[in-house]
Amino acid sequence: MVYEMTDTALIEMQKLSKSFHHRGRLLEVLKGVDLTIHAGDRVAIMGPSGAGKSTLLQVMGTLDVPSDGKLLFDGEDIFARKPTQLAKFRNESVGFVFQFHHLLPEFTAIENVMMPGLIGRSRRSEAEQRAIELLETVGLGERLHHQPGELSGGEQQRVAIARALFMKPRLLLADEPTGNLDLSTGAEIHGLLRELNRTTGITVVVVTHDPRLAEEMDIQLLMKDGLIVPRIPGDERIGDRIPADLQTETEGSLAEESDSALRA
Repeated sequence: MVYEMTDTALIEMQKLSKSFHHRGRLLEVLKGVDLTIHAGDRVAIMGPSGAGKSTLLQVMGTLDVPSDGKLLFDGEDIFARKPTQLAKFRNESVGFVFQFHHLLPEFTAIENVMMPGLIGRSRRSEAEQRAIELLETVGLGERLHHQPGELSGGEQQRVAIARALFMKPRLLLADEPTGNLDLSTGAEIHGLLRELNRTTGITVVVVTHDPRLAEEMDIQLLMKDGLIVPRIPGDERIGDRIPADLQTETEGSLAEESDSALRA
């Protein structure tokens, strides 16, 4: 299935906020994020540890609920759905890839990839055929019946990517997908994500500390002080994806603004 790359908004975040209570204090992680992601985008989100990148990804994937604001998917306020409907949406429309593969060690590569289909009550024969096709797509056609312990780290991550694609999601969210890989293997995963976006049009959003991966994404963003700004101030590729008043913000200017607010 190929998704047409357009300027159509797939995801719209409107004043998205997320706070946590910790040891009697209110911690504001997301502070009114405004961000639009177009169908077919390749987006990298960078920022220091603890900046809220993973929290943003979890809210985007509906694994966590925002404290305030809206998340629109195809124009729909997705968190207005009931929990069962939201779980169905997440299973069908969003694929997840994490730093740790979370593969089931007692199952083979093909069985791990089949799992979302079996959970969704697909026929086993159809699920198996789909898993074979995906594993061939990610270059593991000869490793179908190997268990995770018999695969390299890069191969395990390829299995995880194949599993994330099983339900033909429109959105692929990857949280530090190369964090545990060496440079060469990480580069292979970068290339795979880029190729999947090119051939299917799937929207890819990656949280990463790796500047090489970020530079391969068309849209490069930075999370700083609970907001999203361009990684490169004034980057024209970002277009209307973030508010105009943040287009030229830098890390320093946001930090100074935050310090001023604290002193006020």
